Amino acid sequence: MPTTAIILAAGKGTRMKTARPKVLHEVCNLPMLTYVLNACRDVGCDRLICVVGFGGDQIRAAYAGRDDVVWVDQAEQLGTGHAVQQAMAHLDGVEGELLVLAGDGPLVRAETLEQLLDIQRRRPWLACTLASSIMDRPATYGRILRDDTNEMVGIVEYLDATEDQHGIREINVSIYCFHLGRLREVIGELSNDNAKGEYYLTDALGMLRARGHGLAALPTVRPEDVLSINDRTQLAEVNRLMQRRIQQAHMLAGVTIEDPDSTWIDPRTAIGPDTTLRAMTVLDGACRIGSGCVIGPMTHLTDAEIPDGQTVEHLT
Repeated sequence: MPTTAIILAAGKGTRMKTARPKVLHEVCNLPMLTYVLNACRDVGCDRLICVVGFGGDQIRAAYAGRDDVVWVDQAEQLGTGHAVQQAMAHLDGVEGELLVLAGDGPLVRAETLEQLLDIQRRRPWLACTLASSIMDRPATYGRILRDDTNEMVGIVEYLDATEDQHGIREINVSIYCFHLGRLREVIGELSNDNAKGEYYLTDALGMLRARGHGLAALPTVRPEDVLSINDRTQLAEVNRLMQRRIQQAHMLAGVTIEDPDSTWIDPRTAIGPDTTLRAMTVLDGACRIGSGCVIGPMTHLTDAEIPDGQTVEHLT
């Protein structure tokens, strides 16, 4: 069955204090939206629908030439449910699984999407499988609601939650895998009768449950992967987390990084095993570093190609 992804990227990002669309702000040198699109591609999505609003023309221009993305305008930002309604108009007659996720969540992992797809495909009675996380301080995230048998029954947004529900530690991380046909049954019936006056996608879950369809929440997302980006301090924090992830992947592949805190590696860079990166090394762009090299200290390379066994130091 085909797999479709709807990526919600219409937000203005008011707290970013910016004239640029939020999803074009860079995390480790790539627009944050790129990470979300790539995660969907990595799990085999054959349809990518990106809902844009503020700065939509800028976003389209940034991805000119990528013909695997359909761009949908959400002229008024009336909530996540409304955004999905706009996208569903492009899915008439399409069946299969539907991933829905936020464009400002670059820390999403392809393995998380793969887990959701696997559960959804193996349990045909489910209308939705979503990712959740257990957090000691869940702040203003929506809470996962479960019944006495621990079955998921819905989600309550923070502003609409009771004091007791605020104490729930399992939170919604806004990564969903829907049975497309079942979502189609209820998406047009969403109401904006809530504290924010918006159409919540999360309300669709309770509606699906009321129709007898099953729901599942997988609390497998690490708390450090939950962070989305709403302001510049969160942007800096996500940059730090992403850089740590990039460096860890290289180290597990056989690269020595002497001082991770002073090292910066672009996600497009490739490094061979037994190479050592010394302190204050920056690798920008699509660098190609061979095996058995020593780079640094105090070296900045951009789109460089370094053959096997070379030493490069004090170069900017």
